[in-house]
Amino acid sequence: MSAEPIDRHVFRGLMRNVPGQVSVVATGAPGNRMGLTASAVCSLTDLPPTVIVCVNRTAGAHDPIIRNGFFSINALAVHQESVARVFSGATRAYGEARFETGNWSPGVTGAPILADAVCRLECRLSEYRTASSHTVFFGQVIAGSASAEASPLLYMRGSYVGLEQSLQDERDQARNEVCVSGGRIK
Repeated sequence: MSAEPIDRHVFRGLMRNVPGQVSVVATGAPGNRMGLTASAVCSLTDLPPTVIVCVNRTAGAHDPIIRNGFFSINALAVHQESVARVFSGATRAYGEARFETGNWSPGVTGAPILADAVCRLECRLSEYRTASSHTVFFGQVIAGSASAEASPLLYMRGSYVGLEQSLQDERDQARNEVCVSGGRIK
């Protein structure tokens, strides 16, 4: 049995089959904001509430996250695909110009927050570790809000996809359970 890693191109092909929530990670005050589209974002623990974000070390927002010590994670809604494209670099907009797409405002930490995102988290950078081409940022969640009716935007097999139908089915199921059980969801 081989103990060597598989070819990086094979690995990429395999990982294209794993859907990821599309988020914009952002930092900085108006006039000096930086951000990027990311799909390597997840919760780590709730004691204290902490998330991790993996960012390529060559990304423009990488060093500002370290310098600023605060960042936001804005989990995009399906109607915010244009925001994902701008922050991924597809339009060649950079830095502050990226924030012309979407409705952005400073949060309580000063990090940029995107209105109508599925979930908005503001984080204080607690630590970071380098792993090959990326840095894993650990962020303690300072503030957050969510849009419960928004459908999340995912990235899978090289395309943006939404979950509108499955979420609608879930809401319909919950309504049916409420009706059947006299006001209680089983």
